Amino acid sequence: MLRLQAENAEQRLHDLLVNNPLAYIAIDQDWQITFANRQAAEVNRKRMEEFVGKNIWDTWPELIGTEVERQYRSVMEARVPVQFEFFNPLIAAWFEINVYPTREGIGFYYQDITQHRRAEEDLKKSQQETERQRAELESLYQTAPIGLALFDPVEFRYLRLNDKQAEIVGLPPEKILGKTVTEIAPIDGLHEMFCQVAAREPVRDMLLEGELPMQPGVHRYWAVNYYPVYAPDGSVQAITAASLEITSQKRAEMALIQSEKLAAVGRLASSISHEINNPLEAVTNLLYLTSAHPQIPEEVQGYVRSAQNELARVSQIATQTLRFHRQTMKPTWIGAGELMNSVLDLYQGRLFNSSIQIHAAYKSTGRMLCFESDIRQVLNNLIANAIDAMRQGGHLLLGTHDATDWKTGRKGVRFTIADTGHGMSREVKNRLFEAFYTTKALNGTGLGLWISRGIVSRHRGRLTVRSSEKPSKSGTVFTLFLPDSKDSDIPER
Repeated sequence: MLRLQAENAEQRLHDLLVNNPLAYIAIDQDWQITFANRQAAEVNRKRMEEFVGKNIWDTWPELIGTEVERQYRSVMEARVPVQFEFFNPLIAAWFEINVYPTREGIGFYYQDITQHRRAEEDLKKSQQETERQRAELESLYQTAPIGLALFDPVEFRYLRLNDKQAEIVGLPPEKILGKTVTEIAPIDGLHEMFCQVAAREPVRDMLLEGELPMQPGVHRYWAVNYYPVYAPDGSVQAITAASLEITSQKRAEMALIQSEKLAAVGRLASSISHEINNPLEAVTNLLYLTSAHPQIPEEVQGYVRSAQNELARVSQIATQTLRFHRQTMKPTWIGAGELMNSVLDLYQGRLFNSSIQIHAAYKSTGRMLCFESDIRQVLNNLIANAIDAMRQGGHLLLGTHDATDWKTGRKGVRFTIADTGHGMSREVKNRLFEAFYTTKALNGTGLGLWISRGIVSRHRGRLTVRSSEKPSKSGTVFTLFLPDSKDSDIPER
């Protein structure tokens, strides 16, 4: 009876294995395949007689050295079941394998999970692509060169903004979020624009101008676009805002007009300097002949010598004026002291009338390669600013010496222009090289130092400043470092 029950149980187990929807293979301790069901043959794309009764490693030699062999041997030795996934490159399929110890050896169920894995991979790729697109859009939003913001459509409060919008406002984002647009920008007409958008009428390419509380006294301009964001039911659920600050362009328009005037004056000065050279030469020769005449009284000789000296100075000014206007396409070699003196000569009369004393020490050796007219323009701007800072007189210290840039280790020439003027505040110094920033009201364009820094940068140099407003030691020191250069170091115009 017990034997019959055992045989029935064995038959039921056999039927279960044969009809199991999962592929099943049994292996003895000699690694011979003792049993396989129909699903195993279908999954492996083989006929039953091709592998039943044969050694598993001879039947599937590609499994040797793989995770499959390691796991099978582990279960055979440790008698502990395992579950793992395996990719068979020969049939390009993924399998989930469950391995169990048996009385004869091991048995394992496995099923093809390729479709499942592909679905998982497709889902993962889709999620990754969605995240990539989200990150890309977020990056574009945050790094956009225009101010972007999102407002609620009722009170017009900031819901979101990018870094550029925070920069325009002049506050960190956390101090802007939740505030109304008019709290941040109390500009005439702005609230009415938002009311228009809330009523479903976009604002396109409008010019907005005014001052912000964070920069009082600075009149600014913006090109703005405001659009409604609609909910699924058609109501306005938010307002988007795009703001492009065009203050620089507006100032540039005014500066361009002034620049054209200055260019016309420069061309006129150059023309005059050129035209007066011939009569100056004639007058110089006549004065020389006069001074050499034996019948000229000694008193008159003194007047003639004074006239010759003044005429020489006029000639030098005319020559320097021509040099300022002349533009070269390639850098040239020139001495640092020669450059400094050529600019200083233009201000002799103004320095004398302003009771400013000159202290010059030119210790640099050799000649430097640069765009002569450009560097002369930089020095002219620095010296002119120093003179402007000493309305009541003072001391102007000029120097050149060979030096090494501590940042780069390059050798070169350092120019020093120092004054004992009123000095600059921290705020002024921080904005000194900003385009259109000026402390001279209508007498300045705010472009001198900005252009100078660009010139120095093209020469691979550095322009630095130190200043103090302390009554006992007020003044400003500009330092211009130009490295030793070759023709290839300085880009042509």
